[in-house]
Amino acid sequence: MEVKSLWPTPVGFGNFESLELAHYMLSSYDVDNVKSEVEGYNIFEDNTSYIQNFKKIAYNAFDDYLQKTIGHKITDWTSYKMKGWITGHGENYSMTIHNHSGAQLSAVFYILAEDKNSGGDIVFSDPRSNSNRGYDEHFESMFEKYRHMPKTGEYVIFPSFTYHHVNPYYSKLRIAIPVDLYLHSN
Repeated sequence: MEVKSLWPTPVGFGNFESLELAHYMLSSYDVDNVKSEVEGYNIFEDNTSYIQNFKKIAYNAFDDYLQKTIGHKITDWTSYKMKGWITGHGENYSMTIHNHSGAQLSAVFYILAEDKNSGGDIVFSDPRSNSNRGYDEHFESMFEKYRHMPKTGEYVIFPSFTYHHVNPYYSKLRIAIPVDLYLHSN
């Protein structure tokens, strides 16, 4: 018998150099009072070389993900937009389950995530809504959540429809930049 895994949700992981960006952010941003995407904030409007270099890192990571998952590049679309913001900071920080509706791809870049024993793992849920209905515990492995403990200089990319949450973080300092990629065709 042949078995196929249908409707995969590819999640990409990678690394980037974050030390200079972390120093810049700690000295230039009030990380205790960050603006969010809900307020219309986009970190890429900061035209400093640090943020513009980070924008190139994010672009290249998304481009690599697209090439490896669907065989396309960002330039295959007529235009694109990236929106990013700072999050993941402060004691007891957590994020309820959500997705990034409207974007095609989303990523989280961990600029500073040194305290690995304080929680704050990102947890991905099965995107097939209510798919586990009627199954007993023998099928549990088919619906398991995926937990990932981030490290400094690491990123994770996923389709924006993927529901995820962040477990409570019990330390004082972590800087993460979520980024959404919007691809537009005529």
